[in-house]
Amino acid sequence: MTVDKKAQLIGFVLRISLIFAGMATFVAAFAQKQSAGEPFIIQGRLINSPERTLKIFFESDSGREYQIETLNLDEQGNFYLKTWGVKYPQRTSIQQNRTQINDIYIAPGYDLTITGDATDFRTLVKTLAITGQGAAANQYKITRAATYIALNDTTQYWMLDPEALAAYAKKQRALNDSLASAVFTKDPVDDPYFAYFANMVRLDNQFMEAYYLLEAVNRAPMGFEESMDFAKKHIDNELLANFSQDAYLISQDYKNWALDQYVTYRRYLDARKDSSLVKEKGHAIRKINEVLSGRVKDYYLNATVTSRIPYTKTIEELNGAKASLKPFIQSIASEAYKTAIQQLIADKEQELLQTQTGKPAPAFTLKSAEGTVYNLSDFKGKVVYIDLWASWCVPCRQETPSFKQLYEKYKDDERVEFVSVAVSDGEKEWRKALEEDQPHWLQLYDEDGKVNQAYVANAIPKFIVVDKQGNIVDFNAPAPSSGNVLETLLLEEMAK
Repeated sequence: MTVDKKAQLIGFVLRISLIFAGMATFVAAFAQKQSAGEPFIIQGRLINSPERTLKIFFESDSGREYQIETLNLDEQGNFYLKTWGVKYPQRTSIQQNRTQINDIYIAPGYDLTITGDATDFRTLVKTLAITGQGAAANQYKITRAATYIALNDTTQYWMLDPEALAAYAKKQRALNDSLASAVFTKDPVDDPYFAYFANMVRLDNQFMEAYYLLEAVNRAPMGFEESMDFAKKHIDNELLANFSQDAYLISQDYKNWALDQYVTYRRYLDARKDSSLVKEKGHAIRKINEVLSGRVKDYYLNATVTSRIPYTKTIEELNGAKASLKPFIQSIASEAYKTAIQQLIADKEQELLQTQTGKPAPAFTLKSAEGTVYNLSDFKGKVVYIDLWASWCVPCRQETPSFKQLYEKYKDDERVEFVSVAVSDGEKEWRKALEEDQPHWLQLYDEDGKVNQAYVANAIPKFIVVDKQGNIVDFNAPAPSSGNVLETLLLEEMAK
């Protein structure tokens, strides 16, 4: 993954953070030995919240998927949820389009009360308070957030040279470790999970540092010997030699950041030693089998497969992915993982079959920026060019100048309608973007996420062409910036 993509991924993870896979079996066993039969309660009040529903995510007892619960806020911002869905201690987040509360430590039997001013992200971080059973472990989050706001560190780590990034990584590790030491001192007598979370934080800090250091060597134009020397100089040699340990799977930063960089590092070493090695068929899976083992290998292979399948756009792409990923699936030991993957593939296949060319485009009923309600059927008899976008999506908004040119050219043509739908966005941010960009074609808002789901907006911008009868012409149509490619497609349909 390139540095630019990695930087974009950070923002994406904050919004959706939903494609994680796998949790070590020993964690589930740990929970069963503790209070797995007890409910988890989360309640509180978020004043000035721009949203009336928030989502909270729990890893399943197998760890292969997330359970999503809804927090319903009343007019005063009060909410209450009692669930038996939390089977073992874990780190989670509360999210919605405009609200994020990240890195909350939860466990069976915890009863957390969360309060704060949710006017915007920064205000919420500054005012957030967590009390109740389980609050002791969560003081690390509160302390860390307050410290980082006070420091106002705007370092663009991806722009640093390797040695500067190494220094930055060590500085961040030292700061985080000192904050953890201040919080995780004496175990509270009423929290059986406090020591567990102390260990989780320690591992998170260790592997976030490892992520920075591995990225430093991976993205630098180093030779084989220089790469080895840099890693030996800056990365704990024992850790580097024993990176695949099942006990590390309790760390989200190990799973989500460091592990992939480690595998990339080992593959890059081969390339820098002998470039012909990585060109050999099957090199990737052989390297994974060589450097990973046990539940870590299963986790990584499962994550690799399940992060690719959802983003296939056609049956042909899905079939190609199935073929290229077959060795990865065959190398997974867990039958539970394999069963889940087959179900994922079957679901994706069904989804793609329903959105093939000639199928009816999914219906929708949405409000415009002016408050008028529109249905897709309102445009029957016209070719419809649908644009799925969001205010936070830079590539989406980069299409606006080209879209304006397209619209100006065909705005008086009764055979075509241009419709933009904001998905996974906050209404305030959407309206602000409209004021800034000044698009003159129809702007709709997907308030409840139904269009996002029906039109499989896993990645945006996304464009769809619908014919005059309301059937799909192209579910992954060319962007406005494609110029003649898009115009040719539209004109062909308009002429029918």
